[in-house]
Amino acid sequence: MLKKWRPLRSHTVNWLLGCAVTFSFLVAWLPGEENAIPQATTLPVNAKIPVPIHPDRTHFMGARACLDCHRSEYVAWLGTEHYKNPINRYEISDVSVAKKYLDQGGTLDRCYSCHSAPDEKNFGRLSVESGTSCESCHGAAGGDSGWLNRHAVYGPNVTTLAQETPKHYRERIDYCDQAGMIRPSHQYEVAKNCFRCHMIGDATLVSDEVGHPVIHEKFSLIPYLNSDIQHNFHLNQRANADAPTLDTLRRGLSSLERQRVYLVLGQLAKIEVALRYLVDFPSDESLEERYAGKLIDAFEEGADEIDYYVELLLDPEDDEIKALEEDAVESLLKVIELFEDFDDLEEQTRAAARETASEIAKIADGFLKEFGDGKRLAALDVVLEELDDAPSKPLQP
Repeated sequence: MLKKWRPLRSHTVNWLLGCAVTFSFLVAWLPGEENAIPQATTLPVNAKIPVPIHPDRTHFMGARACLDCHRSEYVAWLGTEHYKNPINRYEISDVSVAKKYLDQGGTLDRCYSCHSAPDEKNFGRLSVESGTSCESCHGAAGGDSGWLNRHAVYGPNVTTLAQETPKHYRERIDYCDQAGMIRPSHQYEVAKNCFRCHMIGDATLVSDEVGHPVIHEKFSLIPYLNSDIQHNFHLNQRANADAPTLDTLRRGLSSLERQRVYLVLGQLAKIEVALRYLVDFPSDESLEERYAGKLIDAFEEGADEIDYYVELLLDPEDDEIKALEEDAVESLLKVIELFEDFDDLEEQTRAAARETASEIAKIADGFLKEFGDGKRLAALDVVLEELDDAPSKPLQP
């Protein structure tokens, strides 16, 4: 018997609609600019990229677990395609991509991994908790070792953000990283998590028989991050800031500096995810299939973009911007070499894809340590100016 995605119950739908309708009343008592949380002492942020544990679906809490502390973020989510897209919330029809995928031997597990926050608390049965929501992007939060009840506790009793000690901050952040929380300061993990769903790794899913679109060809990270999924209300629930407010507080990056970093990391993330998906192909011979070629094309496109960025950094179009020395961008130049080496292989293998993906991850780590503040990347502003507009506008209360 075909398993179905559980639709939202009628009383839940009414509750959500009520939440959206009464948002104006909710914000009435939320802290305004004049009452915003005082700034905390800026602390050093470890540049090392965390490796979150593989999400355990029994640890998914659902979006409502975040509502008490993140009211504006929750209402912003209600207006996103992540929430509104019916594919994320309703039952599978006989003509749906999911049904065709099942007929070809696929499993709903693959569908749930991107179109929902999966849940197994319902008597061990797989079901949908709340569509593509908080934990889909930030990692499963629950369980005894989860990050949900720890990530915003600044000390004993009623210690505020501004009162948190450096020692407690470091311990709290380390705990959350180990628990699998993908925080905004870990920009490379954020970018990779986007591409894990906005790039398909299963050739069957995008086959003619199933018909899922090859979505990575139309996906652009920065316009997407600037769209209706933007939900930067933490320090002021009345204002959706241009960048995550706590991360801005800690690292001091402007929105522009942050986007410069994302410009490079987005290409590296696309390359690494494409290579990781090639590793998951069933055999080395399957890398000769049409869709494997599309993933290799994504590698080439990313390498070409990195090559262009390096040219700009070495020879800025604006004479007032200081050019970088070649040794400063040596690791980025290696991306082009890695593609050429992979492309020149007589037989491209999953082992070669795995090794190359690991090298890309190291390059991203080194890039963050060298350029993570975005200040020396001003030559890339010309690229940011040419990007497409965001596909939708962020919520502003």
